[in-house]
Amino acid sequence: MKLLIIGGSGLIGSHLLRAGVAAGHEMVGTYRRHPLPGLLPLDGADSSAFAELLSRVQPVAVVHAAGWTWVDGCEDDPARAQSENALQPEMMARLCHASGVRFAYFSTSYVFDGEAGPYAESATPRPINVYARSKWEGEQRVLAATNGVALIPRVICVYGAEEQKKNFAYQVLQALRTGRPLTLPADQCGNPTAAADVARWLIRLLELGERGIWHLGGPWPECTRVEWAEKLIAAYAQAGIAAQPGFALKTLTTAELQQKALRPLRAGMISERTGALGFQATDFATTIRDLLAG
Repeated sequence: MKLLIIGGSGLIGSHLLRAGVAAGHEMVGTYRRHPLPGLLPLDGADSSAFAELLSRVQPVAVVHAAGWTWVDGCEDDPARAQSENALQPEMMARLCHASGVRFAYFSTSYVFDGEAGPYAESATPRPINVYARSKWEGEQRVLAATNGVALIPRVICVYGAEEQKKNFAYQVLQALRTGRPLTLPADQCGNPTAAADVARWLIRLLELGERGIWHLGGPWPECTRVEWAEKLIAAYAQAGIAAQPGFALKTLTTAELQQKALRPLRAGMISERTGALGFQATDFATTIRDLLAG
């Protein structure tokens, strides 16, 4: 199976490329701002360029693993959030559907308001910030553009090896190595999820020809941000990285942090669909060893 990954230089996209190759598939990836060897340039707003790429590559499926995920940044620029998280994926989904190419679009647990989590796939979304609204709109637009046959994986708290070193695992690592305090929200929780697991699971869903909304999260839907940090610290310790003097975990409430965008506090996910497939999460120590090796 030939797969085209939009956003192949990102956290999930790069893991998808590796997981696809490991599963014996032919993988092609794109980048916009962060080139990596073997990736093809693509401006996601350029419909002609995407149509040409689709015709040239002729994939069985396209996976949209791009978009704008800076939650607070989206509050300042709703037009960009809508363009990158809703309108561009809709355009790609429509062109794919017209060509008989399957389409997958990554969404987020932030589509929920966090008041009654954890949430199953059947729960009703209620986004409370610009980023979340753009992703919820993206889900609906992609499903409409494909007559309901698109695959919509929702993810949460994804971490792991990443070229840009932006995700939470790197934030904890930097604090450990520099010996500085790390301030975390005490009241936000969700499933820490290894990017490699998301990638393996998504590849399997494509192999099975699945469609619709799937929650792809680790088995800890009520894990707090502090507990997640403690799991990472323990994994780094196993890998021989100890905290330097001055390191500490400090906590504030989300309200005290005064973040620009509202956050859903209990945004964890559960799945009504993955149990029968036997999806298993990778342990923290293995994920951190892979991160350090990268």
